[in-house]
Amino acid sequence: MRRWQVIFALTLFGAAHLSTTRLAAQDKVRVAISNFSASYIPIVLAQKRGYYAEEGMGVEVILMAGLTGTRALIGNSVEFGSASNPTAAVQGAKLKILMVFNDKPPGSFMAQPGIKTIADVRGKRVGGSTIGSLDYGWLKEVLPKFGLNLEKDVNFVPVGSTSARYVALRAGSIDAASLSPPSSLLAHSLGYQTFFNFADHLEDIQASIVATDDRLARQGDLVRRFMRATVKGQRLYQVNRQESTTAIMEFTRQKDRDLMARVYDDHMKTVAKDGTINERLQRIVIERSKRFTGVTREVRPEEIFDFSYLRKAQAEISQSGWTP
Repeated sequence: MRRWQVIFALTLFGAAHLSTTRLAAQDKVRVAISNFSASYIPIVLAQKRGYYAEEGMGVEVILMAGLTGTRALIGNSVEFGSASNPTAAVQGAKLKILMVFNDKPPGSFMAQPGIKTIADVRGKRVGGSTIGSLDYGWLKEVLPKFGLNLEKDVNFVPVGSTSARYVALRAGSIDAASLSPPSSLLAHSLGYQTFFNFADHLEDIQASIVATDDRLARQGDLVRRFMRATVKGQRLYQVNRQESTTAIMEFTRQKDRDLMARVYDDHMKTVAKDGTINERLQRIVIERSKRFTGVTREVRPEEIFDFSYLRKAQAEISQSGWTP
C-alpha cells in the first residue's frame, strides 16, 4: 500500500472481520470510488450480505478523486473504477463501462438565500468539484440556458465533493453550487434557493463500474463473478428501502434516518434499473465527453460500453431463481 500513502482507503463493512486465512483464499478486488454516494450502495449491500464472498472474492473500496481513480485503474492498482463519464476512454484509454448506476444526473443548482434569481448569480462565486469534472461540465452546459456562461459570467471555485461545497455554502465562502443529496436536501431545508435540477435540463450518466480492456481479456471470470455479486446488491437496493437506508447511513456516516430515507427516495428517481443505458444515451454521453476534451474522431458506443458481462450476470441470477 506504499503508493497510496496519501489516499484514504476504506474497507467496506464486514471485510474487517474476515480472517487472514479466509482472505488468503479469496481473490482480492479493489474498487476505486470518487465519493461516498448512494450510487455505490449496491456494492455496500453486496459486501454486507456476503455476495462477494460467495463469489470467492474480498472487496476493498478505496476513495479516490475521479482522475486519480482512472489513473489507478489504467495502472492496474485497482481492478475496477467508477468513472462518471468516459472522457479518458474517448481520449483513447482502453477502458469499458460495464454497468451504469444512474441514467439521469442527480443534484441541483443552489444558491444563498439572499440570491433571488439565477440572473443574480452573475459575477458570483460558484462552487463545483474541479475544472473538467462531471459537475463542471453540467454547469457549463446548463447555465447558458439561463443566460450565464460558466467561464465568463461567474467565478468558478473548485471546492471538491458535494459535502465540501455544502460546507462552503454554509460558511459563505461561495455564493452558489451544484449539490447532490444529502447536501441538496439539507440546503433546501435551511432555505437555500434551488434554481434548477440537472435532470430537467440534460441527459447523462453518473457513477458506473469500469474495467480495462486488458482486465476483461485476462480475468473475464473474475469480472463475471464481480458483476454477479454487484447485480444482487443492485436488486436488493431497489426493493429493500429499510436495509438500503441503513446502509446509506453507515456509508455516509449520517445519523439522521429520516434524511437518509429521503436520500434513498430521491436517488431512486435517477437509478438505472437494470444497469444499462440505450444506444441513444450512449451516444449523447460520448458526444458530451468529446466536446469537453476536444476529440473530433468518431467514437463508436462499443468502444466505450460493454454490458455483456452485466447481461450475462442478470440472466444467470434470474435462471437460478435467486431473489433479494
